[in-house]
Formats: sequence, structure tokens, C-alpha cells
Amino acid sequence: MESGGKAACRAAFRHTIRMRRIKLGLSISLTGNYSVQGRESFQGIELWVSGVNDHGGIFVREYGKKIPIELIHHDDESSVQKCTANTETLIREGVDILLGPYSSSLALAAAEAAEERGITLWNHGGSTDDIEVRGFDCVVSAISPTKKYSSGIIQLVRNTDPSASKIASFCARDSGFSMNVARGLKECALERGIQVREFKYDSGEGDFSSLLDEAKEYEPDLIFGMGRAHDDISLAGQMIEKGMKAKAAGFIAASIKLFRDTYPDESEGFVSASQWESGMTAEPDTGPTPQQFTERFAAAYGVSPDYVAAQGYNIGVIIGECIKRTGSLDDKMLREAAINLDIETFYGRFRTDGKGNQTGHEMVTVQWQKGGKAIVYPERFATGNFIYPAVFNY
Repeated sequence: MESGGKAACRAAFRHTIRMRRIKLGLSISLTGNYSVQGRESFQGIELWVSGVNDHGGIFVREYGKKIPIELIHHDDESSVQKCTANTETLIREGVDILLGPYSSSLALAAAEAAEERGITLWNHGGSTDDIEVRGFDCVVSAISPTKKYSSGIIQLVRNTDPSASKIASFCARDSGFSMNVARGLKECALERGIQVREFKYDSGEGDFSSLLDEAKEYEPDLIFGMGRAHDDISLAGQMIEKGMKAKAAGFIAASIKLFRDTYPDESEGFVSASQWESGMTAEPDTGPTPQQFTERFAAAYGVSPDYVAAQGYNIGVIIGECIKRTGSLDDKMLREAAINLDIETFYGRFRTDGKGNQTGHEMVTVQWQKGGKAIVYPERFATGNFIYPAVFNY
């Protein structure tokens, strides 16, 4: 006969299994400068969690059953200090899986906190090259790094116009993301024999009049803005007010709905780099197709998703696949599985190097045409032809 003590232990173990939840934690910007993208990123994660839980959870072999997900989140208010504190709190709370925040500066802060404690940070929203440069051992990234943001646009301009020779680069000197994009742009342009003149400003400065006047005298073939979303939108607005045009104008923020909502008619002709678009074609090895994800998101939130929402959902798909392959919730086992993973999802290819830096994912170039975004590069994803010189509605 089993002793009372052993019986109690077995009963407690069975109770623990019944009550088990996969604790998924993240710090996310629901307020502050990054709140627009932060909220949509969170919606993508939330949609993945609800979809999994609607089917009873994720099957975890070591528990022999499906386990639902408990989503734990704290608003970091777009603050680096708050993000660090939130990340440390989530680690102390014992989350099973730690997601990164939206934005490069916050992702870097979260990576530092996670690295110090040897906990994997699943990075879906911070593309900064600094994560790779710093050589973190505990970061798994699912998005293309910042250095790749400008390459498609520059290549497209060069392919279309071999005589293009000047780029005006507008970058925020106090934004690591912006300066990394600028650095990648300069390297890519110089490799193709294109000159770059940088016009630097402080994020939130607001008045770009003098810089735009200088840029006009420079007579660039391509104007490229790479600040925070509010910087890009303000800069584009002042370009429109001045009637300043070039053969092509690209802004990082031009890929999100907020740009179109702010300039419903004037956005025509602007180009941008995007991590993902709903019009992409993909044959996923796991998870939904791009069209299925788009439909699910629109049904849940009443709007079509931007790439930040896709990033949030996609990291869930990746984590789910790693749990499936390992049959475990062990942090190190999941990290190792991710590093050895090479699969296609609705978001594109996922493959990393031995440190967890993304190497397989490919970005696309989009252009606003006839009220919608057309993918114009690379050719295998293209849904429209690149219009160059651009025809602007201002």
C-alpha cells in the first residue's frame, strides 16, 4: 500500500500538471513614442495566443498533454529604463518564455537583462545591428537586421536608373536604429558608386526646414528618411508642404498604415522597406499562410495588419514549432532548437547563425500605388512594377 506521504506527493504532482500554464511574458510599449507599433505588435502576439488556446493549448510531450498559454505583459511606456525593469520582473516571476519588446533600443535593453541571467530573449521587434555586434548568447531573432533596410531600395533605384548618383540620408543622431540604417545605407550606396550626404537631426526636433533647403540644393536622386515613426512622418509632411521632390523618396515609416492615414493622397509614390507584407506568397511548413493570417487579424481587430503585427504572431509560430520538436519547455532546449531550425512560415524563411542572429529572412520593398501598397522588390514577391521617377500627388 502506498504511504500517505507518497500519495500526497503524487496528488500534488497531478494537480500541478492540471493547473500548468505556459507563462509567456513580455514588456511592450502600449503608451509613449512607440505605442502605435507596440500595440499592433502586441495584437499579433495576442492573436497567436488566443488561436493556440482556442485549440486547448500547445502539446508538450514531457507533460503528455496540451497546455494553454498565459500571456503576461507590462507596459514599458516606450522607456528603456522601464523596459529593463519589466524584463527583470518577468524573469523573477518565472515566465517560461520571454519575448522581446518592440523597437531596437528597448530590445537591446531587454537583451542585456536576459543575457545577464542566461534567459533566452525571443526577439521579434528589435532589428538593431547592435544585438549581433554585441555577440549575445541568449537572443533568438526572427527579423532581418537593420543593415538590410535600405539595400532593396538602393538596388531597385540602381537597376532602374544606372545614372542615379546622389542620396540624401535623413537620420536621427540620437537613435541607434536610425544611425544603423544610415550606416547600412552608406555602405550599400558606396558599393554601387552612389554618393550619400547625411542630414542629421535630433529625434523629436520637429522643424526640418533648413535641412530640406540644404537637401534641395544637393539635388538628390533619392531622399531617404530613417528616423522614428513620428520623425519620418513629420519630415515627409514638410517635404510635401515645400513641394520638394526627387526621383524617389523612401521612408521607413512609409510601410505602416499611420503614414497612409496621415497623408491619404500624398503618400502616392513613396517607397519603403518592409519586413513583411500580406501580399507576399509563401508555402509555410507550419502555421497559416500570409492570407490566412491577414484574414484572422482583420477579423479580430477590424484592420489589416502591418509587418509589426506579423512579427509578433510569427515569433509565436517559431516558439510553437520549437516546443513541438523538443517536447519540452526547457529554455536552453528551446533555444538550441531555434538555432538549428530552418523553416518557412507565413512571414518568410527562418534560419539563424550559431548565435541566434537571423540570416534566412528576406525583406521586401513596397511603393504606395493607387491607394495601396505594391511589393516592387524582389521580383519573386512583386505584386507591381516600380514607378520611377515617382509620380507624387503634391
